[in-house]
This record gives sequence, structure tokens and C-alpha cells, in this order.
Amino acid sequence: MEIRIGTREDFEAVATLGGDVEQLRARWQQPSFDPARHLWLADGAFGALYAPDEAVVRGDAAHVPALLGRIEERARAERLTQLTFVVPASDERARRAYEDSGFELATEVVELEVAFDEAPFETLPPAGIAIRTYTDADAQRVRELLDAAYLAWDETYSPLPHEDWVAFMTQNDSFVPECWFVAEDGEGELVGVCLTWKEGWIKDLAVTAGARGRGLGEALLRTAFARLHERAVRRVGLKVDASNPTGAVRLYERVGMSVVKRYRLYVKKL
Repeated sequence: MEIRIGTREDFEAVATLGGDVEQLRARWQQPSFDPARHLWLADGAFGALYAPDEAVVRGDAAHVPALLGRIEERARAERLTQLTFVVPASDERARRAYEDSGFELATEVVELEVAFDEAPFETLPPAGIAIRTYTDADAQRVRELLDAAYLAWDETYSPLPHEDWVAFMTQNDSFVPECWFVAEDGEGELVGVCLTWKEGWIKDLAVTAGARGRGLGEALLRTAFARLHERAVRRVGLKVDASNPTGAVRLYERVGMSVVKRYRLYVKKL
């Protein structure tokens, strides 16, 4: 089996092997991504190491072990502590290939969706909290809020370097600031965010611990639904860890979302 190191000229070939093209483009725009160190190609498959610790192999599952070997070698050289990958629950061949390479199931991820025949209604945020759209000046605070929220309960979460996060999130063709919503209290402290791709995908929703239980998460979601509907979006989806202890799944079901797909998050400690 011949495996070669990738280059930026391989983008189109990699894009044909599966996955979301715009997400792929955003990953390649991250400052830390260097094809000479983080991309390998085999006949009908590719492997990539994306920050902070994602080991992606797509294409012919027969190449998974060899490509994961290259990814792990590079990850160890960069002193990463783990590798992660999300596998569709229906893709048994990829699941077995990752398990045979030492990856273990960490949790189940569910994809939920809601469709709107009529304009969705909005709810007011809790007293003393205001919701507005994102500006570039919010980037640091938004990333820090998300990192703190996920690190509080997710042992597999690895924060992106700030420059990579900004590149991945705001240089994505699906990003428009009018579809990102931030919530501030009366003192200007950031207490919640809902970051939504313009096509109708909730990328991140998080509320600080002190602001939970007051309806802020629902208010942010319903604000996003309403603004997306105004942009002619009629279907909104998201993914969430099924074991999320913050009540996220219950919140999504309460606003009318239902499970449409299931995935498995695999982790390998290094």
C-alpha cells in the first residue's frame, strides 16, 4: 500500500472522498494545519490530523489502520494526549476499523432537527439579560465561554488555539455575524451564546452555570430559529453529546427538535 504526504493541491481529491466540503475548507484554513505534517493520501482514502486532536480517515476503510498509524505518529511527535473521531452509527466498517486501531467508544452523539411550517415564536430572555448579534470584538469572550462550558463536563474536549478557532469559525462560508447571538447581563458580562451557520445549523449553544435554569438557553434558541426563518431557512439541526449533563437534550426536545441520526465518538489515549 502506497501512502504519500499531501499538499494543498490535493483539496479537490480529498473533498471527493466524503464529508462536508465547507467544513473541510474551514479546517484547511486553520493556521496550525500544514498538509506536509497533517495530511496523507492512499488509493481511495485520506487521513488527516486536525486541531486540536481529530483523527479523520475517509474513503476506503481498508486503509484506516495504515493512515491512523501515520496520524498517531504525528500526534505523538506533537505531544498530543489523545485522538478523537466521530463515526456515524450506521458505518459499521469504519467503527470496526477504528476499534481495531485502539480507539474506544467514549459516548453517543445524536443529531436533532426541527422543521418550521410557520414562523417560530420567540421568548424573552430572563430579566436583566439582553440578546444581541455577534461582533468581531466578542471573539475572545465567546471562545472562552465555550471552552469553560465544555471543559466543565466533557473529559474528551480539547480547546482549539484561539487563532485556529477564529479561522475555523469566522472564515467559514456559512458564517454571518447576524446568525450568531450573544447574551449579556446588566453589567456587560457574557452569559450565553448561540452560534448558528446561516444554512440552519446550530454549531454551539452554551450558557454559563450561573445563568442556567432561567430559560436563557431556550430564549437563545428561539431567537436563532426566528432569525433563520426570516432568512428563508425552514429546517434547523444540531449535534449534541447524549450524555451532556446540562439538560441540553431535554431543552432541544422541548423546542420541538427530534433525533434523526446517531453517531459514536471514539477516543484513543496516547
